[in-house]
Parts: sequence; structure tokens; C-alpha cells
Amino acid sequence: MFDIRDHLKNLRSQGRLWKRSFSLIWNSVPGYTTAWAILLIFQGLLPGATVYFSKLAIDSFVASTTSRSFFDLQHTVLLFVLTGITLLAADSLRYITEWIKNAQAEHFADTLKNLVHSKAVDVDFEYYDSPEYHDLREQAGGESQSKPLALLDNFGTVIQSSITLVSFAALLTVYGWAVPILLVVGSLPSLLISFSFDRRYFRWWRKTATERRWLFYYDGMLSHSDAAAEIRLFEIGQKFSSAYQRIRKTLRLEKLKHLREQTGGKIAANFLALAAGTVAMGWIALRVYNNTASLGDLAVFYQVFSRGQSIILALLGAIGKTFSNTLYLESLFAFLDLKASVVSPQKPLPFPTDIVEGIRFTDVTFHYPRSDSPAISDFNLFVPAGTQVAIVGENGAGKSTLIKLLCRFYDPDTGSIQVDGIDIRKFDVKELRRNVSVLFQFPLHFQDTVAGNISLGDERETPEPREVETAAELAGADGFIDGLPSTYQTLLGRWFEAGCELSGGEWQKIALARAYFRQSPILVLDEPTSFMDSWGEADWYDRFSSLAKDRTGLIITHRFTIAMRADIIHVMSDSRLIESGTHKELLDLDGFYASSWKSQMLVASEKSYEAILR
Repeated sequence: MFDIRDHLKNLRSQGRLWKRSFSLIWNSVPGYTTAWAILLIFQGLLPGATVYFSKLAIDSFVASTTSRSFFDLQHTVLLFVLTGITLLAADSLRYITEWIKNAQAEHFADTLKNLVHSKAVDVDFEYYDSPEYHDLREQAGGESQSKPLALLDNFGTVIQSSITLVSFAALLTVYGWAVPILLVVGSLPSLLISFSFDRRYFRWWRKTATERRWLFYYDGMLSHSDAAAEIRLFEIGQKFSSAYQRIRKTLRLEKLKHLREQTGGKIAANFLALAAGTVAMGWIALRVYNNTASLGDLAVFYQVFSRGQSIILALLGAIGKTFSNTLYLESLFAFLDLKASVVSPQKPLPFPTDIVEGIRFTDVTFHYPRSDSPAISDFNLFVPAGTQVAIVGENGAGKSTLIKLLCRFYDPDTGSIQVDGIDIRKFDVKELRRNVSVLFQFPLHFQDTVAGNISLGDERETPEPREVETAAELAGADGFIDGLPSTYQTLLGRWFEAGCELSGGEWQKIALARAYFRQSPILVLDEPTSFMDSWGEADWYDRFSSLAKDRTGLIITHRFTIAMRADIIHVMSDSRLIESGTHKELLDLDGFYASSWKSQMLVASEKSYEAILR
């Protein structure tokens, strides 16, 4: 049932989106937008001027052939020149406008992409755990990012076409008020068809966001270097390719069905428009035949109906596109309106210059989004300032969760985390993170130079080379770096020409150097030697002990040979601490740690014995 209130509410909602889109464009490119608007008005006036001057020129030419007057011939030539000038001006303005629109689009695309990137970086970490976020990110990308300018262009077409039609209507009303109505009515079916199909296509596009993300996933798996080895080893390339093609086929058939139905509708609409034009042209031709109209009138009718119908179709199409593009804007602005809950307080406290007391987790309980089981529960931990604390335990015990909470990627459900007795929620988020260096369990391989990889995050454009080299030495990376083609200026990774690939252990040492380079008072290492051999591991820990002497360190590891060198060892199980003490104290306790230690040593002994036999 038609409800005027619902339609008015919907129109107000769309109006807010239009206003926001235009504000976004104006703030991004005010100069280009102003020039575009001025040219739009002139382009709207020129077609009517062309038709009018051509009518006068034709009538003047017919009159001059009868009078044979040189003055009449001069007047005719002048009118044809004026007609030519309007045509040349229209073409010139169209080319200039096209250039301005391209420049406007380039600048605006950069501005909008920066907003999207900033939002993707600023949103809470928990959004990345949500399928709805990834669907919304897909909807906010691609087509949606082109819609603000498309919407502006639609409005421009509406304004320009309206100006032209007003001038055409003024020319046609001389012949009767029904003539311009016939021109409009013949074009209305095109609007209804366009509007209907655009809405249907948008609903289909939104519904298939998850399928498009699967396409992105399969395409990445088939072409990304990180997946290349396992794709070949397990011979799953054909499986992923078939899955990609299966989804593509479904989407392709559905899209082509939409386009096929739309094409049939447009053909029918154009037939009706042509019929209306034929009726009008037949009527004016009959008047010319009966000498009740001039050849200039016939020229006006021909130009107005041939061009007028195209302009009306463009106008009605632009109106339809205005509403359909608004549908895409909902997704874009919904993404840009995502709010972070992990934010800095209005009046943040300064982070301690020197940590005196230490880091304390007090009764901390935390659930990951969409999880019923707590990652950690009623958790208590104290890391004294200047000490190195190791946390060991089974997979899934909650060890890596501590890092995410300490960096405020998430906030705990209950309890608090303090640095020198101050809840970390009272610090500025960015300042807190600048004071924590983290080596994650699976650090990213950045496609950058060695120096660029190590100094990532440094605010200076050109960090001191000696600082970079010192960080590399502390991480034990200087040896293989000196053997690279351009040492610290060598591009790492294989994505770009002249890049050098590293082994897993070498990449890990680069990541360690990056953590050391930051010189933060808190150093957190998650499985720092997982890709290193036993010799590299021993060498690294000797270096780490001297490096972390004046820093507060938290080491998460499965390797008890690393944990045994820490000042304090905490054992986690089922999201809680179950044992704490030095290596010797825990062995004497003969509990979980002691049992795991014996198992690791037994495995290590067996491996050493097998190596000797080989």
C-alpha cells in the first residue's frame, strides 16, 4: 500500500545523504566544483541558442532567395556564423568540462580513499573479527566510492538538461501547449524502467557482497606468493580455481539476466519515444505543406524532438540514477560512520617517562567478540619494572591475548591493566602504543628496503643510519644484511623488481630489529625465535639479555630454553596463571612446568641422538 509518510521519510533520508555527499566533494575540490557548475549553466543554455539561431538562419535564407537582396544575404551569413559559434562553443565547453571532471575525480578519489584508509586503521580491532564488517567494507569499496561524484554528475545532468528543456519548451509553446507535453510524455517510460532496474540491481549487488569477498579470497590464494608453495604442494590450485569460476558463473549469469531484462525494457521505451516524435514531426510537416509553417519551424521541430528526447532521456535517467546511487552511498557512509570504542580519554594522562613500578593485570576477564568462552578469566599478573618475564603455556591458553590487551587493541570486559598504577585507559591510545614495542608471532613481510623495514613507524623521513645498524646488530641481523646486494638499501620481498627474499628466520630478525629500533620502555615478544635454528636462538638470547637490561620485557614462548633465562616464569592454562617462579623454583615444584620441561628435553635429546646417527 502506498504510504506518503514512508516516502517522505525516505526522501528526507536521501536528502541527508545528498547533502553529505556534496559537502564531502566541496571540501575536497571546491575550485574544480565551482568551475564545473559555471560551465554547466552555459552548456544548458547553448542548445536552445543553437536551435533558435538555426531557425532564424533558415528562414532568412529562404527569404533571401526570394528578395535577392545583398543585405538579406549578409544577414543570413551572420546568422549561420552565430549558429556555428554556438556549436563550436558547445563542443569546446564539453571538452573543457570533461577535463575538469577528470581532474575533480582524481583529487576526490585520493581524498575519499584517504578517508576509507583512515577509518580502516582507526576502527576497533574487534571489527576485523566480524563478517558484517568485511561485507560492509566490500560494499563501501569499489562502486560505492565512485558514487558521490556520480551523484554530483547526475545532479549536474538534471540541472543542465532542465535549463536546455526550458529553452526548448519556450520555442515549442509557440506552436501550442500540448507540443512540449508530448515530448515529455514520450520519454517517461524510460525513467520508470531505469529506476526499477537500478533498484533491483542494487539489491542484488548488496546481497552478493559475501560472494564477492570469496572471489577476492580465491583470487588472492591463487596469485599471492605466501600461498604459492602450499597451493602447489597439496595440488589445490584447481580446487580454488574451480570454486572461483563457480561463483563467477553464478554472479555473471545473474548480472547478465538483469542487463538483458533492462535492455528489453529500454528498447520498448525508445520505441514509444520514437512514436511520439513521429507524431510531432508529421504534424509540423503537414503544416509546412499547407504553408502554415516555415522551413525554419520544421528545423526547430526536428532539432528539438531529435535532441530534446535525448535530453529528456538523459534527464530522467539522471533522476533515476540519483536515487540508485544514493542506495550505494548508504553503504559508504555507514562504513565512514563506524565508531571506535577503544578511544583516548578527553584529558589523557602522560605516559611515565621511566617505568618505576611495573605492569599489572588485575582481575582481568576478556571475551573475544562472538565468543562465549573467555580468552582470559580473573587474570592477575605483575611484571616488575626492568625485569624480563616469560609466559609459557599450551596453545589457546590466552598468552597472545595479553599483548592485544596491553596494546589496547581491545579493552577488558572487567578488571584493569596498569602501568605504574595508572590504568592504561587513561593514556592517549597512540602514546601508549608508541611506548610498547611488539614482535608478533607472525610479523608482516613489508616490501621495503632493509632500512625502511627496520625503521617503520619512525616519524623522521630519514632515520639515522647508525641507529638502524645498531638495531640490526642487536637482533643478530647484521651478518646476512651485509651480504645483501645493497646492504641496508636492498629492497626486500619478491613483489617488485630487484627485490630479495629472506628466509623465515631472517625475516624474524628484521622484525626483531624493528622492535628494538623503537626504543620503547616496554618490549613484548611473541614467539621471538620460532623461525630460528638452535644456534640462532642461543645467539639471539645472549643479545636480548643485554638489550633489555633497562627495559620491561614480556616474552611469550613455547621454548623453555628461552623461558628459563627470564627473571620470572609464569605458566598459563585455561586462561589463568597456574604456576609462577624462576626456572629452578618451578622445577623444584614438580608441576606442569617441570613435566613440560622434561618432555621438551627428552624430545631434544632424541633429536640430537638421531642427528649423530645420521
